[in-house]
Amino acid sequence: MDSHKRVLVTIWGLTGALLLGLSAAVAGLLWNARQDALAEGEARVTRFAAGAEAGMNRSLLSLDMFLASLAELLDRGEGSALDTGEAAALLRAMARQNLMLRDVALLDEQGRPLASSAQGQEPPVVELPKGLVAAALAPVVPTLTLARSPARAPGGEQVLYVARPLRLADGTRLLAVAQVPVDVLLSVLLQGVSLPEMEVTLERTQGELLVGMLSPQAVAERPGTAVPSLQAMGAQGHFTGFWQQARTRLSGQPALVAARPLLYPDLWITASLPQARALADWRHEAVAVGGGALLFGACLVLAGVFASLYLRRMQRARESVASAKATLDQAVGSMVSGFVLLDAARRIVQWNRPFEEMFPWLVGTVAVGLPYRRVLETTVHYHLPAASAQEKRDWVERRLLQQRDPQGTHEQSLPNGHFVQITERTTPTGGLVILYHDVTDLRLAAAEIEQLAFYDQLTGLSNRRLLLDRLSQACASAVRADARGAVLFIDLDQFKTLNDTLGHETGDQLLQQVARRLQGCVRASDTVARLGGDEFVVLLAGLPADATDAALLAHAVADKILRLLGQPYLIEGQTYHGSCSIGASLFGQLPQTAGELLRQADIAMYQAKAQRGNALCFFEPSMQTAINERARLEADLQQALGAGQFLLHLQPQFDGAGAMVGAEALLRWQHPVHGLVPPARFIAVAEDSELIVPIGRWVLHSACELLARWHHEPHLRHMSLSVNVSARQFRQGDFADLVAGVLRDTGAPAQRLELELTESLVLEHVDDSIAKMHQLRAKGVRFAVDDFGTGYSSLSYLTRLPLQRLKIDKSFVHHLNEQHGDDVVVQTILGMARNLELEVVAEGVETEAQRDFLARHGCDLYQGYLFARPMPVAELEAMLLPLAQ
Repeated sequence: MDSHKRVLVTIWGLTGALLLGLSAAVAGLLWNARQDALAEGEARVTRFAAGAEAGMNRSLLSLDMFLASLAELLDRGEGSALDTGEAAALLRAMARQNLMLRDVALLDEQGRPLASSAQGQEPPVVELPKGLVAAALAPVVPTLTLARSPARAPGGEQVLYVARPLRLADGTRLLAVAQVPVDVLLSVLLQGVSLPEMEVTLERTQGELLVGMLSPQAVAERPGTAVPSLQAMGAQGHFTGFWQQARTRLSGQPALVAARPLLYPDLWITASLPQARALADWRHEAVAVGGGALLFGACLVLAGVFASLYLRRMQRARESVASAKATLDQAVGSMVSGFVLLDAARRIVQWNRPFEEMFPWLVGTVAVGLPYRRVLETTVHYHLPAASAQEKRDWVERRLLQQRDPQGTHEQSLPNGHFVQITERTTPTGGLVILYHDVTDLRLAAAEIEQLAFYDQLTGLSNRRLLLDRLSQACASAVRADARGAVLFIDLDQFKTLNDTLGHETGDQLLQQVARRLQGCVRASDTVARLGGDEFVVLLAGLPADATDAALLAHAVADKILRLLGQPYLIEGQTYHGSCSIGASLFGQLPQTAGELLRQADIAMYQAKAQRGNALCFFEPSMQTAINERARLEADLQQALGAGQFLLHLQPQFDGAGAMVGAEALLRWQHPVHGLVPPARFIAVAEDSELIVPIGRWVLHSACELLARWHHEPHLRHMSLSVNVSARQFRQGDFADLVAGVLRDTGAPAQRLELELTESLVLEHVDDSIAKMHQLRAKGVRFAVDDFGTGYSSLSYLTRLPLQRLKIDKSFVHHLNEQHGDDVVVQTILGMARNLELEVVAEGVETEAQRDFLARHGCDLYQGYLFARPMPVAELEAMLLPLAQ
């Protein structure tokens, strides 16, 4: 066992011995205090029992003497009979004089009542305990006999009966019986002393309870209750008994019990004090003493713990010092980084193997105590092999100067191409710790990260981040130097088609070839970047200050790009012909942000796209104005639907007899500033922004509400309504359910609703279109093909679709009787519709000649300015009102 463990054993041995001694002392103290408490309780109980005995003896003797005196008072000499009336009066007088008695009665030897102190009972009635008369007359020597009452007295109080035999002068034997209230006897027993929880009884030896009191605060026990026999506990004759290990006579608790016999046979006084009460003060004292002992014991244990902890800390400190030295030696030997420890005089104290591996020319030279200057003088020949002697001395002095006041880290490149990061830290003793960390991989990773962050991985060109940085610098430089620059935004035409048909790998090869061609079109000082997908940007900096000259140079570069990118590409053995669209924007006159310039070039590029591609377009402010106007229009459309700015106009449709049979619902926008906006200005914007779906839903719901109202008007119920459905709206998955729900909610007759679809819409997804149309046709909804003849019509789809009408586009109607080709087209449409049993509506009928031509060739319905212009709903209803009258 080492010394540390021996000291710990000694500390805890002493602590244990002190705790045992403390426990023994406390136990002895508490035991003695308990015995003293029990002795004191015994003395209290014994004194109380003795006092109760004396009081009860006096009381019973007085009752005995009182009853015995009745013989003399009643005796009238020999031969004189007992006058019961006089005896009753005497008994009443004597009962009033004795406060312990209630009623007194005289009985003959057979127990028959002769006289009583009770009023109004002739003859008196006396209810006695069973056997009292025989028990009282049995003794040879007259004595007092007690018996419990079989029931409560008429007043409800508990009583005891006392009886004594009397012998008159003529030899007549009588029995005097009196009622004694239990409360009176209890007051005698308690002697005016209040002892909490003390139980007092008057009982017989065999355990018959005559009077009992649980405590001065509790009610008396009913006489006659059985209690444990005193005889069984050892009480004999006039023996005075005391028991420490007994139980209270009434409640049965562990108690100190004292028993005292009375002067009258078989009568005992007992006093019982529960042990819990006798030991109550001792328990409080025990808690206090025990708590103090526990606190003292805890202090001893804590002292032992603190002493042990202190010793352990001291031991760990010693072990830590030893371990630290061993660990340092091991760590220095296993470090990946080079390590050198110098003392205050800058002499080598310790080094490790990685230091020698980084500087192999020092192997065999470095040694303990070697000045570090010698290490530097050897290293400089390898670090600066081409330098002069003076330059080498200067380098050594600079390194030594750095060591006097180390400032973080610095790097050094080695002859083998590696980079070493040198960290120098002073020690508390004035020495120096030098760490050499090889950061070659870190530098290569940083270069790779920079490549990933600022260059496109597919083409190697600058990416968006680097382009925006260079563009911002070019803009600021151009404004300062009063020069110009240009941004060319390039987008490849039909690149998506190439990707979809030949695959993304082919598309990537094309992008790589485009990148190489773009780099060949510009100067080294210019920047070529790829934004993503097929979008490239060329930044031309340092152009002439004159805007015209700058534009000409930018135009020339753009033309060169168009020619080069328009040349054939050889991709995987196949030739591909491509082109591009270029948007150009000049900068330098005013400060502009990089993002703003890119947006301008992007807008110009889309203008070039609009010219079918392979073109160059310079940005003009009017382009931005158009974009802004379109954005404002879209924002106003967003608010218009919620603000209720849309309304329906109706253009009537007439049959050959000139009767109005229906109308086409046309959307109008009542702008709060610009007034009534025609559909041509906002429908295209709504379709591009997907607002056309909620707008179309509103048109459909409004039209159905109108049909529901017309259905209840006799002159309007024959009218049908045509509603145009956009492609985006029709392609919604729940379109058929939506229409059915609107019809159900509004109550509109489905057979009066006609949905107009374009040819291109129906042909885009024929099977889906047919399924939706049949679903709605089953509910009664009618369908028409709008602008028929402008698309790629097919008889096969016409026969499959549940159509009811064809609408001839107004472009054909407009040139009837003027262009023979339009006449033939219209005649063909009418003939085909007739063969397919479809109705035909001619749109845009403006002249009588057009109507006559259409009528001659079998047109069914007409719509156009010749008959009526689009009008508000109320105006159309007013047109039909005179016909109803």
